[in-house]
Amino acid sequence: MRVAVIGAGVCGLVAAHRLARAGHAVDVYERWPGLGGQAATLDVGDGHRLERYYHHLFTSDRHIADLFAELGMPDAIEWRPSSVAFFARGALHPFVTPLDLLRFPPLSPLARVRMGAAALALQRFAGDRAPYERVTARAWIERRMGRQAWEEVWGPLLRGKFGERADDIAMVWLWSKLRLRRSVRGEDVRQERLGYPRDSWEPLFAALERSIAGAGGRVLTDAPAAAIARSGSGFGVRAGAPGSFRAGHDPRAFERAGEASYDRVLATVPNDVFEQLLEPALAAEVGEAYLARARGIEYFAALCLLLELDRRFSPYYWTNVADRALPFVGLIEHTNFIEPERYGGRRFLYVANYLPHDHELLGLGADALLARYEGGLRAVNPGFARGWVRRSWRHVEPAAQPIVTVGYGDRIPPLHTPAPGLVLANTTQVYPEDRGTNYAVRLGDEAARALLAG
Repeated sequence: MRVAVIGAGVCGLVAAHRLARAGHAVDVYERWPGLGGQAATLDVGDGHRLERYYHHLFTSDRHIADLFAELGMPDAIEWRPSSVAFFARGALHPFVTPLDLLRFPPLSPLARVRMGAAALALQRFAGDRAPYERVTARAWIERRMGRQAWEEVWGPLLRGKFGERADDIAMVWLWSKLRLRRSVRGEDVRQERLGYPRDSWEPLFAALERSIAGAGGRVLTDAPAAAIARSGSGFGVRAGAPGSFRAGHDPRAFERAGEASYDRVLATVPNDVFEQLLEPALAAEVGEAYLARARGIEYFAALCLLLELDRRFSPYYWTNVADRALPFVGLIEHTNFIEPERYGGRRFLYVANYLPHDHELLGLGADALLARYEGGLRAVNPGFARGWVRRSWRHVEPAAQPIVTVGYGDRIPPLHTPAPGLVLANTTQVYPEDRGTNYAVRLGDEAARALLAG
């Protein structure tokens, strides 16, 4: 078959790799001039690459570890100790080991024990996710762990992922996170280790591209799909002209540049972009019921400011910001995880935010955003000064984080659309686990199988 894959993120590349290796003629259309989607890298100078948005792996992430091995890179992932802190009540508190929980000053001694016991019981005895799909995390935590555990620990953690919608998140999302911890064994129980590819994520994307091309497929960057139409029993994919990425994410704004015919199409784009791609007759074939399900899932945007600093900012890799007065939700100091010597002695800090699409911060450039963040950065490190910053990069991903509210599982659109031969696979269908590169690999495998199954 001739297959079009829309999007060269991890899911799309993995699916195209599977389809091409199965003997099908695959074209991958990618709006951006590079590969990787939300895991894409940028050149920070001197031959070094970093992800636009911070990324790491957990020791339980077997799908992506197996993919590295399959592609001949079994030793590409380096596993390193993690260091985590909470910024709460004006101070940094280490939050790495169970002992750190028992010493966590914002919680009373009774609240620390109660929270730990409830989390352990959830990990050991709560094997069925169904009871957690119909209750919010806040309600469950306040009932089982206490109000203090929500206000000081879990509320700030969920705000770091879901922003202002933290109170609405279904408990099943957190259930999945805590149950996943049961798969951790040995030394990782005492000291969490995280993984990072030795030379960034770019070698993985290059290996997938080589695999696709080696099987006769094509990966077309800076070449988005602008529209998908029904053509006989197959599809016509209309391409966008080079440079279309400058027009944003809506494919209806792209200048058209030719059309090709395919037997089947796999779209790995966000739900709103998927609907915008459909020509009216194909949208009618997909049907309002399916499209309404896709529209019914909300996203928060990721706003990430990457700073190159001339010195260390904090002792920690990952700092959860529990103080709601600060204008960001997380600080990820990459060079407290990967040594600065890997980057010629340079140091890098991500300042992370998840925001609704109408938030004013999304409209600011890197310099203006840094100016808004300066006070918060000084709250965490009183010595911080603007002169520490050598360079800055700002990135926004509109469809970064699906909002997993109560009943989310009932609203997920299936991979198979009602239009035969048209498959949709994106982060909204990673459930109940969280989005991430590991589950993007799993979803790419599932999408390839669904497409082949018709």
